[in-house]
Amino acid sequence: MKTDGRLARCPLKGRIGDAIFAVLCACGHNIRKILAHLRALWALLFHLIVTIIPSEKTHHREALAA
Repeated sequence: MKTDGRLARCPLKGRIGDAIFAVLCACGHNIRKILAHLRALWALLFHLIVTIIPSEKTHHREALAA
């Protein structure tokens, strides 16, 4: 957690500061994971759109030729 979550020295004072800092680091870690999943989803959707559009154009041209 220290290297992946960028958990360095705690700038907050006391036991409550330590607890707050740990929770904030965990929240940041979860947000980074969510963003990575969203990035993968957008890449998949973009790939699907790019592969569907050319096939739609060829179907449209074949329909016009017939």
